[in-house]
Amino acid sequence: MEEFANGYAGRILTVDLSTGSVQETPTESYSPLFLGGRGIAAKIYWDQVPPDISPFDPENRLIFITGPVTATTGFCGSRWQVCGKSPLHDTFSYANLGGNWGAQLKRAGYDGLVVSGQAEGPVYLWITRDGVEIRRADHLSGQGAITCRETLKGELGKTVNVVAIGPAGENRVAFANLIADKNASGSGGLAAVMGAKNLKAIAVKGDRKVVPADAKRLLALKERSLAIMSGLDEEFVSGVIPFRDSNTLEKTSRDVCYSCAGHKCIRRNYRMDSGQKGKFMCASSYFYMVWANIHYGESTDVPFLAAQLCDDYGLDTHVMEPLLLWIVLCRDAGILTEEETGLPLSKLGSMEFIDALVKKISYREGIGDILAQGTQKAAKTLGREAQNLTGDFINRHDHRPFYGPRAYLTTGLFHAMEPRLAIQQLHEVVTVVMRWSLNEIHKPEKPGVTTPILRAIAERFWGSELAADFSTWEGKALAAAKIQDRQHAKESLILCDFNWPIMYSEATADHVGDPTLESQICSAVTGTEVDEEGLYRIGARVFNLQRAILIREGWQGRAGDALDEYEFSSPASQMEALGNPEALIPGKDGQTISRQGLVVDRKQFEEMKDEFYSLRGWDMKTGLQKKTTLEALDLADVAGTMEAEGFLA
Repeated sequence: MEEFANGYAGRILTVDLSTGSVQETPTESYSPLFLGGRGIAAKIYWDQVPPDISPFDPENRLIFITGPVTATTGFCGSRWQVCGKSPLHDTFSYANLGGNWGAQLKRAGYDGLVVSGQAEGPVYLWITRDGVEIRRADHLSGQGAITCRETLKGELGKTVNVVAIGPAGENRVAFANLIADKNASGSGGLAAVMGAKNLKAIAVKGDRKVVPADAKRLLALKERSLAIMSGLDEEFVSGVIPFRDSNTLEKTSRDVCYSCAGHKCIRRNYRMDSGQKGKFMCASSYFYMVWANIHYGESTDVPFLAAQLCDDYGLDTHVMEPLLLWIVLCRDAGILTEEETGLPLSKLGSMEFIDALVKKISYREGIGDILAQGTQKAAKTLGREAQNLTGDFINRHDHRPFYGPRAYLTTGLFHAMEPRLAIQQLHEVVTVVMRWSLNEIHKPEKPGVTTPILRAIAERFWGSELAADFSTWEGKALAAAKIQDRQHAKESLILCDFNWPIMYSEATADHVGDPTLESQICSAVTGTEVDEEGLYRIGARVFNLQRAILIREGWQGRAGDALDEYEFSSPASQMEALGNPEALIPGKDGQTISRQGLVVDRKQFEEMKDEFYSLRGWDMKTGLQKKTTLEALDLADVAGTMEAEGFLA
């Protein structure tokens, strides 16, 4: 079997659907500075996408990208990303997926795929070790993403991996998802970009082996990592999502991505009595569960069927969840009626209702054409009264305001500065604090994350013990910068968010995890030595490059780094501190406090931004980058462009 060394296949494939041309670029043109994943994708986007084009312009790029860890480690590292200009966010955005597809792209001989142009009619790409073919997809047009995948597997072979779009993507629904094998989903509306390019699917078959530079060293790191992981297992998830009832969980089994140990992973498969099965985790497992349980009065298979329906048609359940609540409020206010919408609004929670809603949105029929914009834009279309009903349960990204700054002060910068819900950054704060809160609430015989342990974790990972004191804004700007750097590096490797970084461990003497592992894994895989700070420097480079992209595309610097107004005026809800109804948070000197009913202090939030900009080496008044800062991060070419276009401080 042919092998690729040092974690890279060595090539990035570029396909222009307008002309049919195919090119290859050496991965090493990007990897020394940007590593892989989000880093390489951001650099390709910077080089190739004009800042003033629309998401559906043929000049937009869809960048399917892996990292050096993808298909290499055999544990918690089979992730891949899709990046491009999003119609949901109107700027550069990204999606992170698991499953098998990314690993197979690399095994076929490519670290990434860049798609430009627009085909004249429906096509799909067929990628193997022999190259890529652009094939007609007329027979696939209109099929669901899952159906399309199975059709192509029937034509090309069961071992083929497919990422596809459903009718929502074909019809350019702003929150359309890509769906790959194992129903791995990619959000951010990038499936609509795929639809605009008339690209129905990408089928990949890989048969080569990707090997690390130092297999013996990596094996030792694998054993070390798995030994100290205390990841997001089902027991933990059940503690923070109480409405995942036991009857539902009994029908699930553990599932794993390509070549992963699946250690402490929440990824699950659901099996109905009929034998139908599929992925059932996170938002997809509960976005319709409460409504269905109310409608039927008991636990049923309907939440799973609703999730599968959204996957097949290609709709993001993270967006669908608050959309449902807003529709109910509009119904109750008389803004939306059954007669006007053609929706069985009185049957919310039924399979009949969700089927009708999904189809209307996906085909943009009637009210579905308005809803296809996303909740915030749909509310604006319907008028002021509908806008007022969005309340504080939906943010500017059209998602529920999970893990917001009213409960977790640090996360304010993540919500304010990212083009989409920055779930990886949010998780670094909330998962360990959730462990603390579960320990505080339930007080188990065997303690978990105690206050002293949390403070020690904060010292090692976030820069100071003060970062774990949520009664003060001190230490939060530094913590945010450290988290951003670490997460952008992680998103470039790419390591799985369910287990990395290892912050808390039941197996270490002090119960503090090891933040050096990612850099050690990077060194063992690529053969290029990098220490912890060196890896974070790569993360800072990628973060600053993404910032430059956003600024060029209209992000207003400091003014753009804003929170939704409800964060300053509407008290924190139970959902914001998920699984923690009293919003208990560690405070000063080890005391436990509650942030229930509190809001973000506007003055202190702006002062945190001052400190953050100073730490970043940006201009404090405008939030714009400085030439010297970019040059110090080896982004001199970016600095030159930004200076010439007037985007530097």
